[in-house]
Amino acid sequence: MVSTLGIAKAVVLDADKQMLVLRRSQTHPTLAGQPDLPGGEIEPHEEPGAAVIREILEETGLVIDPSSIELVYAGTDFWHDNYVRMLYIVKLPSSKPPISLSFEHDQFQWRPVDELSEIEKDYIPFYARAFRYIQDNQIL
Repeated sequence: MVSTLGIAKAVVLDADKQMLVLRRSQTHPTLAGQPDLPGGEIEPHEEPGAAVIREILEETGLVIDPSSIELVYAGTDFWHDNYVRMLYIVKLPSSKPPISLSFEHDQFQWRPVDELSEIEKDYIPFYARAFRYIQDNQIL
């Protein structure tokens, strides 16, 4: 039986519209060494927006104002399991705030938002579709 799991990730933008890109550590349970957007699994009975805020805090140390998040794309994807995925945009009020990485990630970069289509596209098809939607609709 295939289970349905929820994933909430975010394109985190600083005040200069640079996006935060993490790199999964060698101890990460999946896709070690690959670029990653902040976010992760939605816990049972957790609202997806609250999940992405919690995951960003756990992974980066950033405290996110709930009014600064916007759901921009949602869908399902099959990648080792059936996942409901949600992609948010998070806008930070400052430029390149300090980041405190969790064990899941070993590096981070602030990168130009026009590089969005290069993140996670090769191994999770949902993100390629989401990034194309964001580009086609000039959301960023």
